[in-house]
Amino acid sequence: MSDVFDRLKNKARPTVPARDTSLAKKENPEKLNDEITKSSHSINEEEKNLPIPETTKDNASIIPQEQQADLPQTVRRTIRLDEDIDTKLDTFCNTEKITRDNFIEAAFLACSQNQELMQEILKEAKKRYHQRKQLGEQRKFKTLEKKINS
Repeated sequence: MSDVFDRLKNKARPTVPARDTSLAKKENPEKLNDEITKSSHSINEEEKNLPIPETTKDNASIIPQEQQADLPQTVRRTIRLDEDIDTKLDTFCNTEKITRDNFIEAAFLACSQNQELMQEILKEAKKRYHQRKQLGEQRKFKTLEKKINS
């Protein structure tokens, strides 16, 4: 068994020469950097004469710092759903023109205000959890069986 690992470790891997990923030719990098800096820091004559839009003047389009602190922070998660439920949830959300995330948030908030409904949902959730746990263990044992028999 270790002979196989030794062969894999010692196997020569093909190499590829490094490629030039720069966007500009490197004829004179100092001159190029100076030109980039000058152009990025200078304002065109046309831009100087343009009127400043009202939204920029009064910052109406920018959210004030105090309001930014009040906005909820979101977290990205991945969820796995039963195939039928996934299809039904997609159809429902598309019909109602909402996202899954909004529906899940609203459903949780509604359930947290109704303890009887929350207990009913928890009962169903725990039942589904145990079913999935058993299915996962069955798949694991089938995989182990295949590895042992081959």
